[in-house]
Amino acid sequence: MRALTLFTNRVLLLAALAVLAVGCASVDLASDEMVYDEEVPRLDIVLEERDANLLYSRDPRSNARLNAFARYNEGRTRALRGVRFRGNTTRFHPKKSFNIRFEQAQPFLYDSPRMNLNGMYTDPSGMRERLAWGMFAELDQPASRTRYFRLYLNGAYEGLGLHVQRVDETLLAQHGLSPRGTMVRDLTRRRGAELGVDRGSAFGHDLRTVSDATELLSSLFNSRWPSDWDALADLVQWVHETEAGDAFAEGLSERMDVGNFTDWLAIHYLTGDVDAFGDDYWLYKGPRSDDRWKVIPWDHDLSFGRNERDGMPQRPDLGQVGEGVRQLNDYFAYEYPIDDAGWDNALVSNFLATDALHDGLLARLEELMHEVFPEAYFNERISQIRPTIEPYMTKGPGEGRFQRHPRQHHGEQGRFTYHVENLMDFIALRYAYLDRAINPVEGQAYEASVTLGAAGERVTLTDAAGWTIAWFKPDDASDARVSITSEATENGDVRRAWTIDTGGADVSGTLTLFYRNDVAPDGKENWYRTDEAVGEQWRLHVAQADTEGTHQVIAESRANPYSNKVGAPVRLTDGASFVLVEQ
Repeated sequence: MRALTLFTNRVLLLAALAVLAVGCASVDLASDEMVYDEEVPRLDIVLEERDANLLYSRDPRSNARLNAFARYNEGRTRALRGVRFRGNTTRFHPKKSFNIRFEQAQPFLYDSPRMNLNGMYTDPSGMRERLAWGMFAELDQPASRTRYFRLYLNGAYEGLGLHVQRVDETLLAQHGLSPRGTMVRDLTRRRGAELGVDRGSAFGHDLRTVSDATELLSSLFNSRWPSDWDALADLVQWVHETEAGDAFAEGLSERMDVGNFTDWLAIHYLTGDVDAFGDDYWLYKGPRSDDRWKVIPWDHDLSFGRNERDGMPQRPDLGQVGEGVRQLNDYFAYEYPIDDAGWDNALVSNFLATDALHDGLLARLEELMHEVFPEAYFNERISQIRPTIEPYMTKGPGEGRFQRHPRQHHGEQGRFTYHVENLMDFIALRYAYLDRAINPVEGQAYEASVTLGAAGERVTLTDAAGWTIAWFKPDDASDARVSITSEATENGDVRRAWTIDTGGADVSGTLTLFYRNDVAPDGKENWYRTDEAVGEQWRLHVAQADTEGTHQVIAESRANPYSNKVGAPVRLTDGASFVLVEQ
């Protein structure tokens, strides 16, 4: 009773102080649209100290809410129904994500009482999720909106977080959809084994093998409210019984919003987010019998380059603290093919195996890459977001900061510019990879050629498999045809050497070389082999062979190991040879 009294008094005291401090200050309301350059508001969460200790010491998978109250932008005290951690594997990260439930709907949460505050521990740029969600908004597809918050826990700053709007009746209404419809999420990957469904998704399962399809689906899927399980059963069984082809395309158009589904797939392929095809989505169908199913996205923390890998030593400080939790590091990859990513979802695999639907997806990808989401789109968005979050992404531990969390993110501190550059590099390299997948060319791995253009215009030398070997920016306009080959060297961790032919031209400019390493434990060959995130790769320099066969190191070289690249000013001539050396 005494603890409760102290807690109540503390609430009243802080509320009174807040009134004295801000008077009748107006509430800062979040726009219905995502505003990329808005100021980052402050969110204070206050718990009894013993509850705060319990929150961080108990099983992180616990969903029991603990009593707390909140203040938004140092305004009035707001009652909560409690706080807990949220997420799946993210619950095991040293920096936590929060599920916070208010007693009443809050304007700054898009008129919802629920807050999903993602810690973004896997993202040193702090932008990946927000950019991905913004793409759905740009296409006017039903999807969550996002907003940054500065989190304070019992007065201590605990890092920048990203609120992702809950998928519920409020979101539906804001997108012109009836909240009386059916909305379900496929959780077969997590629940199927104990129910006798050994699949990553319910799509592909034969419901005729069970006595009660409705009972099974209501156990495999999550639902916000009573749903039309018969309608879902019809869709799941139709997918099981219908082979890829014209009949599948025709039947899908009768049952689903194909444009919506195509855009959902396209954005995931553009951003390399291939973690979504099992359970990271909701299905929605309006209340009328002729309403078609839509897909509503969820969970984009692995967009624009995954920061996980398997087979690494235990490193609790970097996030691997439990069995099945993958190692967090700065591993960079963009070569994800246009397939179902092994998620065992027949809805996706049949779509991709149907020529008309597959061709429509490829056409949509090209349209989005060149007209809707070109590199310039992301450059503009990043330039809007960066000034607002950089002060908080770069804030490190200190007095009054990070008392419960070790730091903002898992990556190297003080390298924010390089982490942002890595994000931008991913987009360019991913697009070059997708262009090869959509418009295949003949050729060998590690061989590419391109015609130069205007002064300062970057050209991309990408091989037939989609690996970008190099970029080049000529100092002066040139129409020279440049070819490059890359070969493995006999020793050294960075196993590439490059030879360039120019057809007799002599061209100066900036050459950026992308390298690969030895094969890592997870089978990937484009990153490092140990648990050290970068090691000595910051010291890599471009070196060019001279006429005597020795290599001259270019002092102006600049490495970004997060992107596996080193750039330097060079002069290209026929047979020019380059290697990377530690300097």
